[in-house]
Amino acid sequence: MTRHFVPVALATAMAFAAPMAGADTIRATSGFGPAHPIGATMYPEINERLQEFTDGAWNLRDTPSGLVAPNDMSSGLRDGVTEFGALLMPYFPAEFPEAALPSELSILGSSNLVVSSAVTEYVATCAECQAEFSRNGQVYLGTDATPPYNLLTVTPVRSTADMQGLRIRTGAPLYARLVAAMGGEATQIPSSELFESLSQGVIDGTFSGNHEIIANRLGDVIRYVTEMEEGFFNGAASTTASGLLWMRMSPEERAALAKASQYGLAKGLFGFNEDAAKAREIPGIEFIPMDASLKEAEEAYNTEHLSQAAGILADRGVTDAEAKIARYTALIEKWEGLITPEMTYEDLAELRYNEIFAKIDMAAYGQ
Repeated sequence: MTRHFVPVALATAMAFAAPMAGADTIRATSGFGPAHPIGATMYPEINERLQEFTDGAWNLRDTPSGLVAPNDMSSGLRDGVTEFGALLMPYFPAEFPEAALPSELSILGSSNLVVSSAVTEYVATCAECQAEFSRNGQVYLGTDATPPYNLLTVTPVRSTADMQGLRIRTGAPLYARLVAAMGGEATQIPSSELFESLSQGVIDGTFSGNHEIIANRLGDVIRYVTEMEEGFFNGAASTTASGLLWMRMSPEERAALAKASQYGLAKGLFGFNEDAAKAREIPGIEFIPMDASLKEAEEAYNTEHLSQAAGILADRGVTDAEAKIARYTALIEKWEGLITPEMTYEDLAELRYNEIFAKIDMAAYGQ
């Protein structure tokens, strides 16, 4: 039976609950605030499952915001400032060119459940990706994916003419180039700063999933959503462990953390989608279908981008880019066939663990 989603207040209380007597506590930083699905849903679930899978020997205590900022997460995990956190790979392009390959292909896939699972399998089984994490003192345990990306703005965007000169926040180079192609000005701002930046007029909108309207209270500042459904943000390695933590764990404990992470990621994906659905119920927000000019611009951009993706990745230092694009595309197709509409998050978590991490030697993984 599917569990009900944990309310924000309860999730926060769980995240800061006192560690169990005699348990090893993982110091975690979800990093996007207690209302975000990562802090409200994903990390509390990881904590609960980790205790279950280790018979109470380990637990996870989250600091939803404040300890390590998203743009400091890579060094924070490497140095042990935090032991477990959400790593946004597009923030660190020089450190993760191989592992960030799926970010250039985020327009592929039919749902965030499919995309998250395909990215997780790709990175976990990619030798070059694993080498990047090891060099940075980190261990990769999975990627989430947002609901489809739309334009969330303070002024209406009904056509490409309305995009001219608008300052739009984007979270990955793929979307920055799309905004520029439509006549806007792309800028990079952490999602935790979206509300302030929009309310102060620093930006005119954000290219984001509709879940941000709930997670970052954007319903108070944006008034329009142009429904482009342009792929999914898939660059957040939201369950990344510090190598220092990993060294303290036995292979069995590592497997328990990997499995708990799949439960957290699966429940977080459902949480993203629930928030996206809630956003449609907020009064005062108009949802705008794309007109012909926006559709044509999107389709032309996507066709051109996919034809150039191998070259873009090669320029970043990705070796055998075309073969790796083909492997990732095949994984998207694989997970399209594995995930079904009636699946619960528990079903998805078990499937992800059995298909990916259960097949990996935890004594050698992350070394």
